[in-house]
Amino acid sequence: MTRTVTDDKLAELTPDDQERLDAITNALAGMVRRQTDLERRLERLEEVLKVPRPAPADAPPALPIAAPPPTDPSPKSGIETAFGLTWLSRIGVITVVLALAFFFEYAFENHWITETARIGLGLVSGAVALVFGERLWKSGQRTFGLALTAAGIAFLYLSFWAAFTLYHLVPRPAAFALMLLTTAAAGALAVRYESLAIAVLGLAVGYATPLLLRSDAGTWFVLAYVLVLNLGSAAAVRVRGWRWLEALAFAGTVILFATQMQGPHWISTVFVCLYYAQFAMAPLLPVSVAAQVWAGIVLASMWSPAPGVLALILAIAAAGLAVAEWRNWAAGVSASFAGFWIAYAFWRSGSSAASPALPFLALTAGFLVFLGWLLWRAWRGGNLRLQELLVLALNAALYFGAGYSLLETNYGGYEGLFAVSAALMTAGAARLLWVRDPRGGMLAAGVACALLVLAAPIQLVGYRVTLAWALEAAALTWIGSRLRRQAVVYTGGAVFLLVLLRLVFVDSRMYAAVGSYALLANARFLVYLTAAVSVWAAAWWSRSYPRFALCAYVGGHGVLLWGLGLEVAGWAQRTAEPQNLRSVTSTSISVLVAAYAVMLVAAGVSRRSAVTRVIGMALIGLVVLKLYLYDVWLLGQFYRMTAFAILGVLLLVMSYFYSRFRGSMESWWRP
Repeated sequence: MTRTVTDDKLAELTPDDQERLDAITNALAGMVRRQTDLERRLERLEEVLKVPRPAPADAPPALPIAAPPPTDPSPKSGIETAFGLTWLSRIGVITVVLALAFFFEYAFENHWITETARIGLGLVSGAVALVFGERLWKSGQRTFGLALTAAGIAFLYLSFWAAFTLYHLVPRPAAFALMLLTTAAAGALAVRYESLAIAVLGLAVGYATPLLLRSDAGTWFVLAYVLVLNLGSAAAVRVRGWRWLEALAFAGTVILFATQMQGPHWISTVFVCLYYAQFAMAPLLPVSVAAQVWAGIVLASMWSPAPGVLALILAIAAAGLAVAEWRNWAAGVSASFAGFWIAYAFWRSGSSAASPALPFLALTAGFLVFLGWLLWRAWRGGNLRLQELLVLALNAALYFGAGYSLLETNYGGYEGLFAVSAALMTAGAARLLWVRDPRGGMLAAGVACALLVLAAPIQLVGYRVTLAWALEAAALTWIGSRLRRQAVVYTGGAVFLLVLLRLVFVDSRMYAAVGSYALLANARFLVYLTAAVSVWAAAWWSRSYPRFALCAYVGGHGVLLWGLGLEVAGWAQRTAEPQNLRSVTSTSISVLVAAYAVMLVAAGVSRRSAVTRVIGMALIGLVVLKLYLYDVWLLGQFYRMTAFAILGVLLLVMSYFYSRFRGSMESWWRP
């Protein structure tokens, strides 16, 4: 029950009570005015921001409105629907397109219909697929509609290709223009539908056009055409955010450039620098890293044995450091470092220059550039990151190894002095680093000590270097694990990387003549076996560092399997007939990998090791994939065409049912 104040009671109030009541009334009135003002301001803000107003508190609750039927782009879908609707339709499109290609070839050989009719059939099929794809896309079945659109683009592209390549109905320039228009149409449809898959298809056929037409245009024309496609892909990446599209552009660039490397060096060099400038700035880190390594390898391969190209390779490495600093990419530092040394390895493998002066000068400049950059980073930003510490350790090691190789032939007496000089430069860097980054200073000091130790003992030659490095890396890992020093363990991992480089570039080429060594009982297999056992020992000792131990364990199996593969390949060369050499080698390697995988699975089961079983299953999967992708092409033309056509149609029909009855299938899984 509420109480009210009447006029009689107001009259009974004292002056003090009346004053208090007036103050309370004024305060309440002020609060009401402020609330009204705040509500008006809030309404104006909602009008500007276009925020929907909530229903009044006394309004009846709104009746639930039935949600519209789900369409293909729903963000939540079951695994079955995702596979049946998206991937099944894509696989079906690819299969049907291949079936059409096989049909063109088969019809050409059997003279079923006229050449013009064959092309017309392909064009009509493409147009019909585009029309129905548009209708399905508008009706809500967008995934299936996009699949038909992709099929239509592929049909048109194959028809234009067949019109020139198979039937010679149009000249090469006209076919090139028509295929280029198809690529442009694919790009326009990708923008309209906001479809990354169609964009990938358009870009892929764009890069494939010069290869399919076997264009006789000049090197500059093809490379300029590639540059234009690259710029288009870069624009799509920036506008739509399709970052992985630039990875496809880089792959197409690498393939097309490889077909034009026989052209004039200066033209190729200019375009390599342009391609590098584009892809080094790619928003996707793997593309930038791959461009850094690829540019150096290509330049080294083109200009070897000219030592002047090492200056250009070093300039690209310095540009990579600048990009890594601008984007704050620690991995970019490793990519720049790896690109420089891998490029030098390629240059060195094709160089037989008598004077080591210029290469030695380039190596010293590279060593000082990376060392100076690390010092600048430490003084500017404090502690070095893990990748930078790795570069610090490997910089001196690779510089010493490469310089040792240059001095070995004509300047063997200076090798010890060179090791001492490299150690003193690294020790100076350690002294400067100690102020800003004690961890980096300690690592540099350890590298300097290692170089000083290497200057004293008798020089090793041949495969004995790899054996010594493998055992040394295992010892470093054991010491680091016992002392619980992660830096020492990872230093052992860096030495294992050196072992891997030796296995790739030196020891794998140990025997020039096939019949000069016995199966398994030879020095090369001893090196691979010792390296594998050393890596496995390091994995066992470093169990406290699971990631390192896992990489070492998997790497040991990879090294041993690689060595066994070399032995099997050599056995095939000694026993197989020349016309059967490829088949015997491929079959033998498949049997080897399968047997190795079975043994790993058995060992994983007996020892209850999930990692071992996973490695075995992965190897079995690779063998099965090889058999499927290779053996299926051994079928005759008619059976190949029929199998691809029937399989493609069935996949598309199943994909259509997933698209048509998607709501029902999703409801089956909800309980």
